Amino acid sequence: MSAASTTVSMRSGSFNIAIIGAGFAGICMAIRLKQAGIDDFLIYERAHDLGGTWRDNTYPGCACDVPSHLYSFSFELKKDWPRVYSSWQDIQGYLRACTEKYGIGPHIKYGVSIAAARFDEDTGLWTLKSTADTSFTANVVANGTGPINKPFIPEIPGLDTFKGKTFHSSEWEHDYDLEGKTVASIGNGCSGIQYVPEIAPKLRRLDVFMRTPTWIVPRFDRAYMKIERWAFKWIPGWPRLYRYYIYWRNEYYGLGIIGHSPFFTKMLQGLAALNLKTRVKDPVLRETLTPKFQIGCKRINISDDYYETLQRDNVELVTEGIQAVTENGLVTADGKEHAVDAIIFGTGFVTTEYLQPMKIHGRGGRELTAQWQSGADAYLGISVSGFPNYFLLLGPNTGLGHNSVIFMIESQVDYVMSAIEKLRAGVADAVDVRTDVQRAFSEKVQSDLKSMTWGSGCNSWYLSPDGKNYTIWPGNTMSYWFKTRHFEPDKYELITCTRGESRRIAA
Repeated sequence: MSAASTTVSMRSGSFNIAIIGAGFAGICMAIRLKQAGIDDFLIYERAHDLGGTWRDNTYPGCACDVPSHLYSFSFELKKDWPRVYSSWQDIQGYLRACTEKYGIGPHIKYGVSIAAARFDEDTGLWTLKSTADTSFTANVVANGTGPINKPFIPEIPGLDTFKGKTFHSSEWEHDYDLEGKTVASIGNGCSGIQYVPEIAPKLRRLDVFMRTPTWIVPRFDRAYMKIERWAFKWIPGWPRLYRYYIYWRNEYYGLGIIGHSPFFTKMLQGLAALNLKTRVKDPVLRETLTPKFQIGCKRINISDDYYETLQRDNVELVTEGIQAVTENGLVTADGKEHAVDAIIFGTGFVTTEYLQPMKIHGRGGRELTAQWQSGADAYLGISVSGFPNYFLLLGPNTGLGHNSVIFMIESQVDYVMSAIEKLRAGVADAVDVRTDVQRAFSEKVQSDLKSMTWGSGCNSWYLSPDGKNYTIWPGNTMSYWFKTRHFEPDKYELITCTRGESRRIAA
């Protein structure tokens, strides 16, 4: 490459990187940049604190469903986790400690919500615009907002007429006193099975509205004993070995979830059924709580006390569909009105509407969410054709049902770092994944998913309205690591930018 076709960064003397979101993905990206000696980056965070999911979700009992020692960065092990499964407070505290240790704080611009981003084909730069109408430019954009940030509240006729209190689990109203109240909880996903056991003892009555039962396996949560905490702190290598143990145990567990082995799937489902039989003695209730779909098709939940809570005298499980909401409560399909003081939505998130309402404009003015109307696909869940130097962290088809998503984040960040190294070395001004490469990857992913557990026939939040799965990675985590271990320039268009011209220089 001639001197005239070096990167924009070399011509301007700087190479700026914009990171959107200060959750696990954004902070991981920032730390890796710091470790590489790169300081020209900023994190744009819409809220006034870091943490992402672990900042927003503060409902009673909120905790991770991945063991503590695995739900952390591989390069920054925490030795003093208090419990087998950590609370949101412990996880956010961990992220704060990482931010302080690696000097990330000065790079975070809080209260900046990115509304749009546009790629300039003349300069090879991205211009980001905030909702406050301020603008920022960058050579590279790493979007770490992830899919779990937009609460889903079902459209129920009459909801706006309800005179009581309503809120979503991710927007918990801590100032609202639940003591002695009658409450309706809608949804029995991973949020609901955590807060329901916590709030039930203080309520006069709790109506749990369940549309479809889910498979639940024991959590086996507990506080670590003193001898365990001592071992984690003082025995060299023990935290790392314990982490490996959890990781490979989960990969083994994943054989049953992914569906590669009918034997493991049947065994896992049998263990979940045994857990239900052991904890629920009433045969009628047990039948009501038995899912009719293959385990893993919907997200598997973990709990040590949800089944017991549903058998409390002040708790009623309601399986009739909700027809409407009145001023005083909810009316179900059987015509019964359930009068309540408050309605809590444990109904999860809109996981298939990536990035919205953010508008991302790439080459030729194309807009990403409009391009994704027929499905959110991206090469490795990271790169989208037509959007040079724009990288997604936790993009489409990078979610998991059996292991730690932090592993996936680190794999993606390492891949993006490899691309940045190529750009900084002058290989190109911008890299844009080839359309044929992305198409082949997406077709393979969707084909694989059809033959796995998630394509076995249930209706889950993993699926888009057209029935395709743009959420889950179709395989084990090692297969994803293998595909992302190196950035491969031959799968991308290498673009050089000159004043008034953007041209392809290699493929």
